[in-house]
Amino acid sequence: MFRLFILIPFVVFASFFTYGQAEPFNQFDVDGKKKGWWITYLNDNLEVLKDSSNATHYMYNFYINDNYTYRFGEGYGSEKHPMHFPENDTSKLGKYVLLDGKYSTIYKDGSIRSELIASSGVLISFKKYYPNGELKFEIIYSTECGAPKRHCLKEYKKDGSLKFEGFTWVPKQSD
Repeated sequence: MFRLFILIPFVVFASFFTYGQAEPFNQFDVDGKKKGWWITYLNDNLEVLKDSSNATHYMYNFYINDNYTYRFGEGYGSEKHPMHFPENDTSKLGKYVLLDGKYSTIYKDGSIRSELIASSGVLISFKKYYPNGELKFEIIYSTECGAPKRHCLKEYKKDGSLKFEGFTWVPKQSD
């Protein structure tokens, strides 16, 4: 009986605490600008869309002053470099597929052009490669790098040596 007496308040407190930690999606600040986590819709080239009408995929993106912070560079798919989707590209919200796994584009010779890795709709990393196979740049999305507001950025020369290491741009917040 004593264990039950201790267990009930613990379960109630734990469930209340986790509920209080959940941040709602699709919120606006006092100026009517997007802030916090939003569901972002993407097309087959994984380009961010303004609405869901032409969307095939979705992800979670963090906004500050209407600017989304989960940008993944210039390696979107195209007619010339179509996206290669992972086999597990099946988790859906209605008709939209949640980004989860490794998405890539390749050069004509078959070498990798870009690689985006997502886990349950949240980006983990983005890499862009030179045609010679050397890494051109990478964006690392992690709490160690300041995610969700900023991310680590590494840029490389064609010979593979490090050219720049820093952080992505963080938009000015309105208060």
